[in-house]
Amino acid sequence: MLAGSLLLAASAKAQDEGGISLKPTPPPISCLDFFKGTSQFTFTGIYMKLGLPEDSEMDESPTGKGFNFEMSRGFADGFGLASHFMFLGLNIPTKINNVEKDYPASAMAMGATMVLDLKKGEKRDIAGEIIDKKTTLAVFTGFDFIGTDFEMENIIEDEDFSVKTMEGSLPLGLVADIPLGYYVSLVPFGRFAWSKTTVTTIMPYYIYLPAPPYLILMPGLPDDSSYTSTRFDYGMDIDLRLFRNAPEWKISVGTVLSQVEGMADGNLIIMASVKKEWGKHYSSTSFGPKLH
Repeated sequence: MLAGSLLLAASAKAQDEGGISLKPTPPPISCLDFFKGTSQFTFTGIYMKLGLPEDSEMDESPTGKGFNFEMSRGFADGFGLASHFMFLGLNIPTKINNVEKDYPASAMAMGATMVLDLKKGEKRDIAGEIIDKKTTLAVFTGFDFIGTDFEMENIIEDEDFSVKTMEGSLPLGLVADIPLGYYVSLVPFGRFAWSKTTVTTIMPYYIYLPAPPYLILMPGLPDDSSYTSTRFDYGMDIDLRLFRNAPEWKISVGTVLSQVEGMADGNLIIMASVKKEWGKHYSSTSFGPKLH
């Protein structure tokens, strides 16, 4: 039990110094060609391998699986807003007293993003039919909130050890849509984010007495600490319009690499999305009167 207490104390100290092992990354925006009155809903399945702190002694990285739901709406041609909600179920490998065990954790994220097309490459006629596609370049900024919850039950007798984080970040990025014809597009992006994180740690501890029972185990009190950090993400999606007579449907696959300050390894995200667009700038006919 004393060895366990020392390990928990070391873990709490690492948390207090900013060595957080749970730093999930929100996915990038999924819509950047905005038309007034047009909306797009996107559902994304996510696999994420999280980076490890620079001073981590873990042999394996935490991993997560979950989803992201995004809704986008154009308020003017070339300008729109997007909001998203993400949930991840995480698996945290730990090693205490040479005993390896996986513990569950969870992460949730939500945010809002403003997108401005610097160069608009998609053109539509009055019926909403796509008549031309060239490269679109957009800048985006907004606010993201990310919360994580990690708990090790009965770590010492019947007492639990838990770490909760709350992070607010301000992202700023560039994204492009590079068409390879009407049906395939490459969507590279880069994003920089400033963030502030608050960590709440609850660690059980012992009170030492000069007489029997000598040790009394206490459940622990919440201990808060805060720090700031930066993150740089980059990656690329491949957007596919598979159905000629239903261009409002798209699927997307892609990856994201996230370099997080204080992490020896970056986050890796693999995503697959389904997107559907509708609004007054949509035509149910095929792409344009002339295909190229």
